[in-house]
Amino acid sequence: MSMTSYYDTMQACKKWGHKITDCYDSYPENRQAYCEKCGSQTIFKCQSCNENIRGYYHVDGIIGGGGPDVPLYCHKCGKGYPWKNKVKFLNFLTLLISPLKYLFDSIIGLFKK
Repeated sequence: MSMTSYYDTMQACKKWGHKITDCYDSYPENRQAYCEKCGSQTIFKCQSCNENIRGYYHVDGIIGGGGPDVPLYCHKCGKGYPWKNKVKFLNFLTLLISPLKYLFDSIIGLFKK
């Protein structure tokens, strides 16, 4: 008995990279033309090289947990997906805001005592 494994295809919205499905091939009923979070059109292929976006990794005989995060770059050509810069900017903002939130929460905590 040989085990086979393969990547399914991921679908994400073009604007923010919201994951629509990471099992585009296996469960076509989960496909969406538009994102229900932001209304943006969705894609499942790299817009530079037309390669499918890598989704869930299937291994025969193994039932897995959650799928992968939405990638920022194509695994074949290395070009960034349309949402790359927005996600990087949001990550940067989170890094800036986290210490301020901690400080604010600490100050509020002092007043609650």
